[in-house]
Amino acid sequence: MQFEVIFQEIYHGILMIDSNGYILACNKAARELLGITGEFIGEKAKEVIPNSEMYKVLETGTPIFNDKIDIGGRVILSNYKPVFERERLTGVVISFQDITDLETVALELKATKELNKELEAIFNSSYDEIYVTDGEGYTLRVNKAGERFYGMKAEELVGKHVIKLEELGLFSPSITPQVLKTKKRITLVQTTKKGQRIIVTANPVFDEKGQIIRVVTNSRDITELSNLRQRLEDVEKLMNNYRKEIVKLNKERIITSEIISKSATMKQLLELAEKVAGVDSTVLIEGESGVGKGVISLNIHQKSKRNKHSFVTINCGAIPENLMESELFGYEGGAFTNAKKEGKKGLFEIANGGTVFLDEIAELPLSLQVKLLHVLQEKRFMRVGGNEYIEGNVRIIAATNRSIPRLIKERKFREDLYYRLNVVPLFVPPLRHRKEDIPALIEHFLDAFLEKFELYKKVAPETLELLLNYNWPGNVRELENLVERLVVTVDGIEILPNNLPDYILHADGNTEKVVVLDICSLKNATKELEFQLLKKALSKFHNTYKMAEALEVNQSTIVRKMQKYGILKEKAELDIP
Repeated sequence: MQFEVIFQEIYHGILMIDSNGYILACNKAARELLGITGEFIGEKAKEVIPNSEMYKVLETGTPIFNDKIDIGGRVILSNYKPVFERERLTGVVISFQDITDLETVALELKATKELNKELEAIFNSSYDEIYVTDGEGYTLRVNKAGERFYGMKAEELVGKHVIKLEELGLFSPSITPQVLKTKKRITLVQTTKKGQRIIVTANPVFDEKGQIIRVVTNSRDITELSNLRQRLEDVEKLMNNYRKEIVKLNKERIITSEIISKSATMKQLLELAEKVAGVDSTVLIEGESGVGKGVISLNIHQKSKRNKHSFVTINCGAIPENLMESELFGYEGGAFTNAKKEGKKGLFEIANGGTVFLDEIAELPLSLQVKLLHVLQEKRFMRVGGNEYIEGNVRIIAATNRSIPRLIKERKFREDLYYRLNVVPLFVPPLRHRKEDIPALIEHFLDAFLEKFELYKKVAPETLELLLNYNWPGNVRELENLVERLVVTVDGIEILPNNLPDYILHADGNTEKVVVLDICSLKNATKELEFQLLKKALSKFHNTYKMAEALEVNQSTIVRKMQKYGILKEKAELDIP
């Protein structure tokens, strides 16, 4: 009787059948689960639970577990256990459990897992970083983009406070403490340990009491964007400089075919340049801006054995520093963002077999001076992003309007590179030191502009005198531009003094008589000034008394100083006792 009470009160439903499938016993839980009413002992079990697997157990003697059956819309989990007596199957014990609610929970759990998996995939697939902290600033989650920014696995970041990570240098400044303090969305730019610049927006998440429970931060790498913007600006500058160079070259075309010169100093220079053209020695051309250094270099190339190959001009002061290396030596495909897939030849490679003219060489950055020195020494170079050397069969001619020795003292130019470049030095004197060339140059430019504009002009003698007395700080280029201006603006055939600009007409009163070109000692400057003044006075007066009057000193002082500088003419030509 006690067993029967216990049997009836078992939580799970229990049903026992004999070997023929008739019900032998059933507890209260089973009746409720199966919906059994009235007398059922001795009834066929299949009439009570028609979709059961019990008969398979009776046939095979093998237990079956976790059989789900539907009874009245409820999910019932059934387990079938065969009963043997002396190895003979005598029946089956069936246990039942209502798992309808558990099944619902299981479905919800499965859906939650799938949703969580989907959100996890989205979270880690985001190109932008998603960084989540709790309300105190401790890291809870970081996606894969964050790993890319900081060079650490997400699990290494989780649990660490953002202040500690900032102290380790992973990013700066930390945005989360600012959000926790202000309780507002904040956007700023951070710098990571790897040197990346990222734009960061952090949002606070509040609970029902208004307390911050999460800070969600989104970050995007703007390093590449900044680099692209900088490259675009540099390319624009480069294009503008190239446009200026093209305009300049177009203007200079009229004087590139020949060098106009009547002065002895220029004739000596051209003779030396012709000798140099026959060999492959490196040449350094020095002189003020506008004296024609580029024309001299082209003349050397045209008279050399390389004249059938390219003559490439590189203005070292016109190309942005961060583009200079790729312009000179080229780059391999993929060497940097937006690089051509096939790469690009540099100017040294384009000039192979010919001549490279490095104008304004003093403006070359120190980092590239080392690479240029290597080219001069090894006769080879390497593209940006490359790993193989390219033979550099080029002749180098450099030019500068600055004092390289002074730059060496200031540590702005490498001394070893200077000696490599200065194998054959050529100095082009300024136009004011070779005024014999001015009439010939004027005539040459007048003929060139006559052909270009079909306008005939001539210069009046008094106009020529004013032009001869002008100092020409812009040298030949200034003279060329002035002649072009006069040709196209003067109405008559003859160019008269009143057609000249005021700064030339009033040069005697309004311009400095002495022009300082470079730093030197006062002693040497005084000697040079006395020498030039005596030479000019001698060529104008041919008389020491008139010279003394013009220079406002005694005649004996003039004689003594002329003897000192060795510029006395034959005694018969002068009034020297």
